[in-house]
Amino acid sequence: MAVDAVEEFERHRSKLFGLAHRMLGSAEEAEDVVQDAFLRWHQASIVESPWAWLAKVPTNLCVNQLTSARARRESYVGSWTPYL
Repeated sequence: MAVDAVEEFERHRSKLFGLAHRMLGSAEEAEDVVQDAFLRWHQASIVESPWAWLAKVPTNLCVNQLTSARARRESYVGSWTPYL
């Protein structure tokens, strides 16, 4: 990865963290999303608009995480017994 690509990411890191933190409500989860976005940024070959790409990827990661969290919360663990 080129040094300027890392610098480009680091220039936007705080904005990406803020975006993820507002969506997820947790600093730890937001940092995980930013790190995952960096790994994807590292693997990207050609990006025409860096800020658009860097905003879209963490947003999608947050939405995926929130959707899976909702699915985990909606699964009922106990046995269901109706009132008679």
